[in-house]
Amino acid sequence: MSNPVFELVIYKVKNPQTAARIRAGLQPHVAAYPGFLNWKAIASADDAALFADIVTWDSLDAARAAGQKVMTDPACAPFMAEIGEIFSMGHFAEERRA
Repeated sequence: MSNPVFELVIYKVKNPQTAARIRAGLQPHVAAYPGFLNWKAIASADDAALFADIVTWDSLDAARAAGQKVMTDPACAPFMAEIGEIFSMGHFAEERRA
């Protein structure tokens, strides 16, 4: 297996309570996507509407495919509608030490 890829998304939601409820319900659905390993859902300690997700995938290809699927998956539409602004989204891997 290749090194896992961490997808980090930082975003602002319209209604924190609604978004948190929808996000929690969506996690088992996304967990069935190919290559999914883990999803850590966190919220800012300073701003209730600022969320971050750290999703671990088994490869960059799986992460990218999931990103495309989320945009068209009807099950994800209610959550996507709660997102007001995305500040950052990227894919990261652990550094390999020489």
